[in-house]
Amino acid sequence: MLVATLAAVCSWPALAHADEPVVDPADLPPLPEPAEDESSNAAILAAVSAEEDVVVGAAKREQTLGNVASAVTVVTADRIRRFGYRTVGEAVASVAGAYFEDTRIVSTIGFRGINILGDFNTRVLVLVDGATVNEGWGSFAGVGYGDLVAIDDIARIEVIRGPVSSVYGTNAFFGIINIVTRGATESPHAWGRIAVNSINGFTAAAGFAQGTVHQQIRGTVRAMTRFPETLSVPDVGDNLKGDGSNVFAGSLAGSYNGTFAQVRAYRFRRDSPFAPYNGDPAVTPPYNEYNSQLLVEGGHTEELSKRLTVVGRAYANVYEFYDHILQYQAKPFDDYGDTKTFGLELRGRYEAIPEYLGITAGTEGNFNRTKSRSFTVGGSDEVVVPKDINIEGVYTELDGNLASWLGYTVGARYDRNSVIDTRLSPRAALFISKPEKYGVKFLYAEGFRNPSAYEAFFHDDVTFAAPQHLTSETIRSFELVGWAKPIGGLSTRISAYYWDARGIVEQLPLANPMPGQENLIAFQNVGRIITAGVEAEASYRNSSGWYGFAGGAYSHVGSAEGDGALTYHVVNAPSVTAAGGISTPKIYGVGHLSAELAYIAERLTRAAMDGMASESSPAWFGLNAVIYVPDIRGFDLTGGVRNIIGTRDLMPAPADYDRYMSPNTVTIPRIPGEGREIFLKLGYAY
Repeated sequence: MLVATLAAVCSWPALAHADEPVVDPADLPPLPEPAEDESSNAAILAAVSAEEDVVVGAAKREQTLGNVASAVTVVTADRIRRFGYRTVGEAVASVAGAYFEDTRIVSTIGFRGINILGDFNTRVLVLVDGATVNEGWGSFAGVGYGDLVAIDDIARIEVIRGPVSSVYGTNAFFGIINIVTRGATESPHAWGRIAVNSINGFTAAAGFAQGTVHQQIRGTVRAMTRFPETLSVPDVGDNLKGDGSNVFAGSLAGSYNGTFAQVRAYRFRRDSPFAPYNGDPAVTPPYNEYNSQLLVEGGHTEELSKRLTVVGRAYANVYEFYDHILQYQAKPFDDYGDTKTFGLELRGRYEAIPEYLGITAGTEGNFNRTKSRSFTVGGSDEVVVPKDINIEGVYTELDGNLASWLGYTVGARYDRNSVIDTRLSPRAALFISKPEKYGVKFLYAEGFRNPSAYEAFFHDDVTFAAPQHLTSETIRSFELVGWAKPIGGLSTRISAYYWDARGIVEQLPLANPMPGQENLIAFQNVGRIITAGVEAEASYRNSSGWYGFAGGAYSHVGSAEGDGALTYHVVNAPSVTAAGGISTPKIYGVGHLSAELAYIAERLTRAAMDGMASESSPAWFGLNAVIYVPDIRGFDLTGGVRNIIGTRDLMPAPADYDRYMSPNTVTIPRIPGEGREIFLKLGYAY
C-alpha cells in the first residue's frame, strides 16, 4: 500500500519532465553510435533492457534469458543505484526466492526456503567476472561488507538458481551469484564516494578507469568501519557490546586485445556481541574474526576462426581465517585456517552448425594446500590439521536449435577430488518459445558439493570434534519455467521447481560422544532436504523513467535423516519470501524516489523444533526508502532509510551461539538482526 501511494504522489511532477534522461548513462553497457533521432529515452530504455536480458555466468558464455538452462534474474547497476543497495547481499535479497541473513559472524543468502544454519555461504558459488571467489579452506564467499567487490564497481549481478555443477563443479549447488564489474567504457575516468550509515558506519570508495572496450585498465579501493550496536539476547546477556567491523579492499583489472587480468584483495574484521563458541559476553569483544583474501586471475581469449574461440586462464586464490575467542572462565582461544589454491582452465567454443549446434568443452584443475591450527593462547594444546587436495574436471555442453521455436542444451562435467568424492554432473534443458515474446523451459540438473577442508578435517577438541568420513552432498533439480514479455518494458517469469538434496552436512552435537566429548559438535552428513514450490517475478520500466519489480516464492521444505520419512518442520525454512519495489522518474528533473518492501515468513528455530513454539522466528517485514540524485555537475547523492518499520528480524541462531555452562547446555534460539538505519552517500565522478 505504501509503495502504491508513493507512486501516485510522485507521478505528476515526473510527467512534466518526460524528456529528461531517466537512467545514468554511466550505468549502461557500451552502445553503438546513435543516429540523430535515436538519442532519446527510448534508446536508453532499450539498452538497459538488453543488459537485463544477457547472462554470462550460467554457461561461461553470453546467453539470453530465454535460452539459458536456469531461472535467472539480472540486477543491473541502475537498479542498484536507485534502491540504494550497499552490498551484494542486499541486492540479491531483492530477487524472487532469495533471502539475506547476517548472523554477526557471516552474511549468507538463502534460496527457495533453504539456508542451512552454520553455513558460510558455501552452497552458493560466487564469481567475479567469471573467477571463483569461494576459497579452498572453508569454501566461504562474502556477500556483505566483507567481500571482494565495491558495490559502486558493479555493472550487474546475475542470480542463477539451481545446481550448475555441469559447468563449474563443486559449490554451484543451490545457485550462482555472478558479479560483473563495469568496464572502462561504462565507468567515469575517476570517481569517489563517501557515506555514513547510522549502524554500518563510515564507508569510502574510489576508482579510476581508462581505455576502450579492448584495451583498458581500471582500479578500485574501499574502506568501511562499523558503528557498533548495543544489544540484548536472552541467555547470553544484556547490553551486549563488541559489534564492530572494518574492511579494507582493493582491485586492479585490465585487458589488452583478448588478454585479461584481475587482482582483488581484502581484509575484513568482524566482532560478534552474541559470544559464539562459548565466548564470555561480559568482555568486549567476546569474539572477533579476520578474513583475508587475495584473488589473482589472468588469461587470454583467442578467436581462431569465425566458428572457434578458445580461452585459457590461470588463477590463484589465497585465503587466511583467524578468530580470537575470549572464553568464559578460561584463557583466550585462537583458530587459524589457511589455504593456497592454484589452478588452470582451458575451454573452447565451436559453432559446428551455426544456430543449430554449438559445442562448449573444457578442462580445469587446481591444487589446494590447506592447514588448520587451533590452540589455547599460552597453552600447549595446539591441534594442527594439514591437508592437500587436488581437483580435476572435464566438461562439455551441446546447445542449439532444432527449429526456430525449439532449442536445447545438454551437457555434463566429471570431477575427481583426490581426498573426498568423484562425481558426474549432468544437465539438460528444452526450450519452446517465440523468440523475444514468450516461452517455456524444461530444466533438469544434478549437482554436488564436496565438504570443505574445514568441514571435513578441522577439529580443536574444545568445541569441534574430528569429523568422521564425510562424503559429498548431492542435489537433483527439476524445473518448469514460463516467461513472457507481453508489452514493451515488461518482463515476467513463473517457475515450478523441485530440489532434492541429500547427504547435507551440518554441525550438530555428536550422536554417541566418547567420554569428555559431551559438549562437542562436529560436521556430519545428516540427511536429506527437499524444497518444492512456485516462484514468480516481474519487472517493468518505461521510457518516462518508471521502474518497478516484484517477486516471491512459496516453498514447501521437508527434511529427513538418512532415507527416513520426510518431515515438513525444518529449521530456518520460510514458506514464503517476497520483495517488491518501485522507483519514480526524476522528480522535477533532479532525482529518483524509490521504495522497497521485503517479507520473510515465520521460520522454525532449533528450540522450536524441540517443541518450544514460542521460540520460532516470527514473520518479518522490511520497508526501505531511497532518494537517488545521479548527476549534479558531476556529483551524485543517495540518501535513505532501511527497515523503516523498525522491527528487527529475529533470525534462527546457529549452534555456534549455544552456551555450554557445565553441567547444562543452553540453546540460543534467536538472534536479532539490524534495526532502523539511516544512510547518506555522496559521490563525484568525471
